Amino acid sequence: MVAIMEKVFKKISEFSEKEQEILGHYWIKEISRPDFIERIKDEMKWDKSFSESQDILEMMADKAIKEVSHVAM
Repeated sequence: MVAIMEKVFKKISEFSEKEQEILGHYWIKEISRPDFIERIKDEMKWDKSFSESQDILEMMADKAIKEVSHVAM
């Protein structure tokens, strides 16, 4: 966790003080929401689902391209 936060703070340090303050207020507001953890878990679930379906999505895209190419001829 510390390494991740160091990257975050390094990136934030590239912003002006005013922008850093705005980001800080936004993040405090977000992590204070009662559903914060549930939203993060939901995003992680979607990320996992999409990453696990890449082969299927590529296969479907290839099939669609072939069908469109065949129809266009």
